[in-house]
Amino acid sequence: MRYHFDPRRSRDLYEKTLMPILAKHPLAPYLDARNEFYIEMLDRHGALQAGKHLVDLGAGLSIFGPLCRAHGMKVTLVDDFGGGGGVEMSQRGQEIPLLEAFEKELGVAVVRENFLQHKLPLPDREVDVVTCFHSLEHWHHSPKRLFREIVRILKPGGLLVLATPNAVNLRKRLYVLFGRSNFPLLGTWYEDGDPIYRGHVREPVIRDLVQLMQWNGLRVVATYGRNFIGRDSTALCFLPTALVRGIATGSDWLLRHVPSLCSDIHVIGRAPI
Repeated sequence: MRYHFDPRRSRDLYEKTLMPILAKHPLAPYLDARNEFYIEMLDRHGALQAGKHLVDLGAGLSIFGPLCRAHGMKVTLVDDFGGGGGVEMSQRGQEIPLLEAFEKELGVAVVRENFLQHKLPLPDREVDVVTCFHSLEHWHHSPKRLFREIVRILKPGGLLVLATPNAVNLRKRLYVLFGRSNFPLLGTWYEDGDPIYRGHVREPVIRDLVQLMQWNGLRVVATYGRNFIGRDSTALCFLPTALVRGIATGSDWLLRHVPSLCSDIHVIGRAPI
């Protein structure tokens, strides 16, 4: 039987449960196609269920965690909230009112720490699904210890869902052919990297994400490609925004059948039972 995802429940929860609370805060996150797809992945693999425990690493101020909570899941966000993911660098070390609303009004648990440097404060075999969306490419050092922690806290049969930019999407492959770099813009690193560079350090390819799963004893159960980044590509800023989004959206239905060419790559692994 062919799987079909209906986003209407998520949209209804967003409008009726989350927005009355989040609308009071400046720059409140909104529900977009990318976060709807994240919810779809959980649903497709049986993880979007009330009572299941989800841990989102590098969560930032995304709508994803609160939306999973609205679906009835137990949600824990882990991040140092030091920049990126909706957090401005000027907010480092400060209390963030929106994050407090996540905790006090929505019932989302928040762990404020650098998960690459510290152990995850969760018991063994406690978590049904760990997600990490567009965080891995920002890590400066080996995540070996973190993956050991992820394996430790996952229940037997639990899921790890990774999403990152693709280092070799179609646009980047064409750029390299013409002598351009497939790395992020030089000016971002040069101008914004002092004292801490929070940009992309190493963008992976699908095979890298698969290898990380396999090194840690997880069985890869799905791979997906989408083109959310392409819709707002800064590399194509010389073209009209409407044209860029139109090309990215129109090509998405074709490119998603070849994930290795997409701008966003997603790999799901399952822990041994």
